[in-house]
Amino acid sequence: MKNKKSSFNARMPLAITLIIAAFVSAFFISTYSNRGANYWVVANSFAPGHLITQSDLVVSHLNLGSSSANYLSTADQVIGLVATQNMSVGEVLSTSDVISSSDALSTSAVPLSLRSADLAAGVRVGDSVDIYWVLDSRNGEGVMDPILILGGVNLVGLDDSKNAIGGEVKITVAIEETQVLRLLSATTQGRMVVVRAYV
Repeated sequence: MKNKKSSFNARMPLAITLIIAAFVSAFFISTYSNRGANYWVVANSFAPGHLITQSDLVVSHLNLGSSSANYLSTADQVIGLVATQNMSVGEVLSTSDVISSSDALSTSAVPLSLRSADLAAGVRVGDSVDIYWVLDSRNGEGVMDPILILGGVNLVGLDDSKNAIGGEVKITVAIEETQVLRLLSATTQGRMVVVRAYV
């Protein structure tokens, strides 16, 4: 009987130590899992030049570790800033994705009508495209090389509902206001060819 009691007494400190260790480890695991902060995450896709509103973003608790300084947390005021690039749903908003509206160059939505054959296949709204000016040779005139009018512009509208062989496609591109005249001047003769910038 005495041996059983001493054996119980010997095991008691070990049991208490294990219980304490379990509580301490649970505390540390809980503390570690709650590290991080609330960051702005894109809820609706948008293109460069878009003025960010509350409905464009959601808040998500993330642990970004050492890269956290590159992203915008809820402590940062982002409503009213202007997007500098295409953003897709689920992306975390970084400091390089936005600028203040006062620093943003004004953009204009410019409509263009193209032959269906002059629009790259698979182009979708939100894509970055290059616009080339092509002057077809007529009556034995000299051939001119195509000229890049604008590169890396964003497609913000596409209407190919009447698209057919030899038909027309209407697109809308977002460009800086200072480039509108350059683009429209190129439409007075020749034709525009829209190339997808990234495939």
